[in-house]
This record gives sequence, structure tokens and C-alpha cells, in this order.
Amino acid sequence: MGCDQGDVPIEGTASDNIAYECDGSRNGQPFKCVVSVIPPVSVTQFVGIEAIIDIYLGSGPSEHPIGPLPDFWRLGVGECRDGNLIMPMTTIGVGGTSCVNTWSGASTGGGYQYTSYPDHGRMHLTFARSNSVSLTGGQQYVGMVFAFDTVGDTEIGYGECPGCCSSVAIVANQVNLYQVAGTPPQDIFYLTGGERPWVTWQSTNFPHQPGCVPSPTRRTTWGSIKATYR
Repeated sequence: MGCDQGDVPIEGTASDNIAYECDGSRNGQPFKCVVSVIPPVSVTQFVGIEAIIDIYLGSGPSEHPIGPLPDFWRLGVGECRDGNLIMPMTTIGVGGTSCVNTWSGASTGGGYQYTSYPDHGRMHLTFARSNSVSLTGGQQYVGMVFAFDTVGDTEIGYGECPGCCSSVAIVANQVNLYQVAGTPPQDIFYLTGGERPWVTWQSTNFPHQPGCVPSPTRRTTWGSIKATYR
């Protein structure tokens, strides 16, 4: 799942990891994340997509420790960075010849729910179109685009929402493709795994920005593909 960096004309600024100074310089200029899919068979009346994406502490999808996320990644209603997850984002200008954007020619809409658990955050994202379109089995397609703004990121002195410099892995654990009800062979296609269903933020497996040192998480008590940044 995801758009390869090889789509140079469109995806030339894509990255598997973001190394960011956490100095307020990106506030109001969100980092975009693209989720793409490869249908296992042709989907003749595709109308929507659903993704379940988890955020864990750690430098990679298999390296996350057990422990609470820092406040910077608390994006749920009433939490420290409520409002900094943006979904849906426009798909205009996303994709290329190997990762086809199939969202034109229709009205589109979507939404999200973010839930914080003791050891991770979970995004439940949906995106749909007003009329159906055909997807070819084995072809890679742009599924959806969401974004993280960085408001509350300042790590100089007391951070408003500490933890921007902490390493996290953002993992697409499941993506579901929907077609018009009653269309053979099935209404919903459930996709898991894939070539690289994750991206990282401040991963220690990549160079960090000068001056941005991962900070320890603050323990708090809380009562929620191949993807690439652009």
C-alpha cells in the first residue's frame, strides 16, 4: 500500500520518514500522508475506502515499546493537540503513472475518528465518492490523503504538547475497499499487510534534524500502506 517515491513528477517530495526541527516552522503547513492500495482483483463499482491506522512509539513498526504516547500525538477530542489531524485532504496533484489517482469526476467526502489508548493512538479514516468507478486488480491507486499540522510542537523550553521530537511509527493495519452493495464478488474487500504499510516520524533509523533530540514521554492517565509523506 502506498505511492512510491519513483512517481517523481508528482511524488518527488515524498519520504518514508519525517525529520523535523519542532520549532514551529511548519505550523499551518501540515505534513501530508498518502495511503494507497492495490486491489487483489478488479473492483468494478468502487465507491469508498476505510483505513485503520495506529501510531506507536518507536523508530519502526516492529520496534515500538509498550508505553503511552506523548502529548504531541494526543489528537483526539479534548486532548492536547485536538484539531491537528486533518482528514480528508484534497487528492488533486497526488499520484502518477504507477499510483493512479481515481478520485476525479465525482464529489468526494470523508471523515475520521481518533482514539487514544494507553499504549497507542488509532485513526479510523473514511473517504468516499458520489459515483462508482472501476479499479483494476494489481494496479496501485491513491486511496486517501490526510495530514498532521504541527501546532503545539515547540520543544524549546516547555513544549505546549511535549513529544514532537519522539520517534513514532504510523502503521496502516487494515484498509477496506467498498463497492456498490450487491456487486459481485463481494461488497467489501479487506486488505492487510502489503509492501510497506507504514511511515515514521523522527525515526532514529534516519538522520534527525539538528537540535531536535527525542524527549522522554510524560506519563499521563487518559479515560483513539505503503504510506508516504509529501
